[in-house]
Amino acid sequence: MGSSARRPIDSLRAAYPGEVVLVDAGDLLQGDPFATYYAQVAPQDLNPIVDVMNQLAYDAATPGNHDFNFGVAALRAALRRASFRVVSANLVDEPAGDPMFATQTVLVRKGIRVGITGFTTPGVMIWDRNNVKGQVQVDRIGTAAPGEIARLRKESDFTIALVHSGMDGPGSYDTLGVGPEDVAASLASMPERPDLVVVGHSHREMRDSVLNGVHFIQPKPYAQTLAVAHVDLLRTGTGWRVVRVRGESIPLAGYEPPPGRFRRIAEPQDAVRIWVSTPLAVATASMPAADGRVEATPLVTWINEVERRQAGTDLASTAVFDPRGGLPAGEIRLADVAGVYPYENTLRGIRITGAQLQAYLEQSARYYVVDSTGRVGTNPAIPGYNFDIVTGADYVLDLSQPVGSRVKGLRVNGRDVVPSETYTMALNSYRQEGGGGFESLRGSTVIYDRNEGVRDLLVADLKRRGQIDPNQFQAHNWRLAPPAALASARALTRPPARDTILLRLLTINDFHGALEPRVYPWSEGRKVGGAAWVKSTWIRWRRAAPA
Repeated sequence: MGSSARRPIDSLRAAYPGEVVLVDAGDLLQGDPFATYYAQVAPQDLNPIVDVMNQLAYDAATPGNHDFNFGVAALRAALRRASFRVVSANLVDEPAGDPMFATQTVLVRKGIRVGITGFTTPGVMIWDRNNVKGQVQVDRIGTAAPGEIARLRKESDFTIALVHSGMDGPGSYDTLGVGPEDVAASLASMPERPDLVVVGHSHREMRDSVLNGVHFIQPKPYAQTLAVAHVDLLRTGTGWRVVRVRGESIPLAGYEPPPGRFRRIAEPQDAVRIWVSTPLAVATASMPAADGRVEATPLVTWINEVERRQAGTDLASTAVFDPRGGLPAGEIRLADVAGVYPYENTLRGIRITGAQLQAYLEQSARYYVVDSTGRVGTNPAIPGYNFDIVTGADYVLDLSQPVGSRVKGLRVNGRDVVPSETYTMALNSYRQEGGGGFESLRGSTVIYDRNEGVRDLLVADLKRRGQIDPNQFQAHNWRLAPPAALASARALTRPPARDTILLRLLTINDFHGALEPRVYPWSEGRKVGGAAWVKSTWIRWRRAAPA
């Protein structure tokens, strides 16, 4: 593999000098222990993630919803020393009503004016309500975009919208007046349309999708690919005209940064390695996550018991975020807990009726689909983190039954659940705010909310115990049925064994696709789970030959 292939960032700039624009569509600053450490444990004047982006000479970025997970002040502090332009046309400071960032920027590449604006999904107002209330308003994209794109068009030869929002379809929450979550496709139907839309948020790769003449691209998440848009423009009597846009996806597996490129990041990485290596407790046996989506497992039961005890509720729920994760036998470190619970969710407690509990579990059961032969699969529209497991209730999810009628034998405290009776349940803030489309929770009274991080509570519990025995968490309170469906689903959720893993913490790569991920043999390190959503995109410009 030659130097060009091993260093796509440098090779692109070398091949097309003065013609490259590097942008990002959000979720830069949250997602794994590295991000958490420099947001909450040891903030620095120059955030290491932003430092690397500066070294890579990013041109522009727009915030994603996860960039608000640590609060508005932390976001401002992290971006204060960014050498790239942060743009957003729908993030508004409160109560002043001024834009939080510049609404647009115009770059010049060999005489071509490249205009860039950005938009963030209004879901921030739901998922991070406590973090943004009274500080930031996220306007509807459909309200902010038409005027901003029209103004950008007047100043530019080529216009780009960085959109941290899925393409279209139903959102993961009841809008509650804040506006729909996924509306990127709607930019193609406005009177003034951008030429190119860089999409984030949905994690679904688009090499080059075209709607009404507008091109949409999105790389794979977790630094798996680099998205490139090759743009040909032709000079006319009135300016430049776009004659072709061609999308390209560059796989990044196995790439390494140039030697010495990020020397300044070595010390921050070492600090995080030490932090995540901190011993918390000892497990008498392993507590894998592999079967957590098919039946009760000690790992999930432990998480829920920690939540339930802290909130003082009858029930508790959580999801298995990564079936490959779990707690190892022997020494448990902070890195292991981060792999089990990678998100910055906080703990809430709510009061719900028996009818709401039934509907809540029916919504989870939609995760599974069954074909005509009885073979079990998963619904591509429902990610695994939207399959919730409840502890404190006994139930069976019968996959032989149609969607909406799968929850059988639902009991709490040994008694059949009565639709009108009320129960209390602990859950995370994302779900309580309506994330994942769990409309059955709408209107539930919040009875517990102390802004405690769920992962922090798990860490504290392990420290308190000193030793954890999975036999203490053999609840056996739920499972899939019938037996054939259980076996089929178990095979589905157990990933095949593999010799290599992405060791996410030890490289800064996960934070943006422009940093190439390294693959390490398992023996060289323990997996650190979780990763920031990657939306980085290269855009390459060149002038077309005259017709």
